Amino acid sequence: MASASNNTTSCPPKRGQIKAQIFGSLAKTAVSASSKVGKAVGRIIGEGGNGGTASSTPPPSPNSSDGNSDVS
Repeated sequence: MASASNNTTSCPPKRGQIKAQIFGSLAKTAVSASSKVGKAVGRIIGEGGNGGTASSTPPPSPNSSDGNSDVS
């Protein structure tokens, strides 16, 4: 005779369980990808030193011809 444990039927998952698994997996993937991107960007920025940014303004030169000279 067959025992009752061999004839188990599988019930469908509870409502919303599949979506929860999908979104959980998607969230893990997104976190992993963003972590890898963040590390890569950090390495790129770290290698650049000061970066030579164009937004930094040079110091004013003593020979500037801005029209505010004290010499008459």
